[in-house]
Amino acid sequence: MYKVTKEQIDYILEDINKRGVVLEDLQNNLLDHICCIIENEMSENEDFNNFYEQILPRFFKRDLKEIQEETNNLLTFKHYYAMKNTLKISGIISAILTLLGAVLKTFHLPGAGVAIVLGTVIFSLIFLPLMIALKFKDEARKVDKWILSLGLLLGIGLSLGTLFKLMHWPYANFLMQWSLTFFVFGYVPLYFISRYRRAELRFNVTVNSVLMMATGGMLYALFNLNVSHNFKQTVDASYQFLNNNTEKVMLANAKLYSSISKQKDIDNSHYISLQLINKIEDIKVNLIALVENISIDNAKKLSLIDIKQSDNHKIVNINFDEGKDEFSLSELLKEINAYNSMIIELFPDNNEKVIDMEKLQLENNMLTLLLFNLSQIQLQIATNENSQLNYAFVNHTDTIIN
Repeated sequence: MYKVTKEQIDYILEDINKRGVVLEDLQNNLLDHICCIIENEMSENEDFNNFYEQILPRFFKRDLKEIQEETNNLLTFKHYYAMKNTLKISGIISAILTLLGAVLKTFHLPGAGVAIVLGTVIFSLIFLPLMIALKFKDEARKVDKWILSLGLLLGIGLSLGTLFKLMHWPYANFLMQWSLTFFVFGYVPLYFISRYRRAELRFNVTVNSVLMMATGGMLYALFNLNVSHNFKQTVDASYQFLNNNTEKVMLANAKLYSSISKQKDIDNSHYISLQLINKIEDIKVNLIALVENISIDNAKKLSLIDIKQSDNHKIVNINFDEGKDEFSLSELLKEINAYNSMIIELFPDNNEKVIDMEKLQLENNMLTLLLFNLSQIQLQIATNENSQLNYAFVNHTDTIIN
C-alpha cells in the first residue's frame, strides 16, 4: 500500500488553498479524503502528480471552490437548499398554471381565472421574493444586491398589475404603469451603469440592458394605444342602438298600458319595471358624470364616442358615492332580485326572462362594459314588460268581444 509523504501532504494542502478552499476544517477533511484514496488506490509505480489530478474531479463538478461555497451556504444560510428547492417548484407550478390559465381564457373555458390568479400569485409572492433572497446573498457588492432587489420588486409590482388588469380589479393601471416606468427609466440605467465598468461583465450587461429596455419600452408603449376612430364609432352606434330599442319598447309599453283597463297585477309590475329602468338610467348618467367630472345635465348629452379613451377603459364601480344609498351596487342587486321574483311568478315556465346577474359583471368593470351591461338590463326589463302587456291586451280584447 502506498504511503503519502509529508512533502506530498504539504503540496495537497497548498493546492487545495489555491483552488479556493480556505476554511481550515474543510481543508483538513479534504486532505484526509484525498490521502485515503491515494493510499488505497495508487500503486507504487504510478506518478503521484498524475494520480492526484485524476482523482481530484471526484470532489466537484466545475471546480473545487464549489465545496467552499456550499459550506458557506450551509453555515451562513441555514435554509439555502430548502429555499432553492422551493424556488424551483414554485417557478414550475406558476409557469404551468399561468400557461394553463391563458389557454383556458383563450378558448373561454371554465377555470381560467382561478389558474391565472394562482399562477401569478405564486410567481409574485413566492418565486420572486425567494429569488430576491437568494440573489441578494449571491452578489458580492452591496450596490449590485440593492439594484437587483429593486428590479425584482418592480417585477412583482408589474406581475401583480397584470393580474389586476386581467381580472378587472382596481389599481391595475397604477401598478403596471408605475412599476414599468421605474423599471425602464430607473432600474435598467442603474443596472447598466453599475456593471458596465467591469470588463468581464461588459458584453452580458450590454445585451441584457438592450433586451430589458426594448421589452420594457414596447410594454410601456401599449399604455398609449387607442382604438381606431371607426371602432369607437361602431361601439357608440351599438350602444345607441341598444338604448333606442329600449326607448321604443318603453313607448310601445306605455301605449299598451293606457289601452288596458287597470289591473292590480299589471299596475304593480308596470310600476316596478319603470322604476327599475329609470333608476338604472340615473346610475348610468351619474357614472359618466363622475368619470368625466361634468354635471348631470351635460352627462345626459354625452355619447360613448365623446368620452375620453382613457376614461372609456377606466375601471369603475357602481358604488361611486357611498353617501347615496340609491346608487349602491347592493341596493341595485336587491331591487333586481325582487324584480326576478316577480318575473318568476309571471312567467314560471320561461327562465330566459330572469336577469342573470352572474353573466353581468357590475363590480370593478370598465366604464364601457358597465354601461353596456346596464343598458342590456334595461332592454331586458322593457322586453319582459312588453310580453306581459301584450298577453294582457289579448286577454282584455277577448273579454270585450265576448
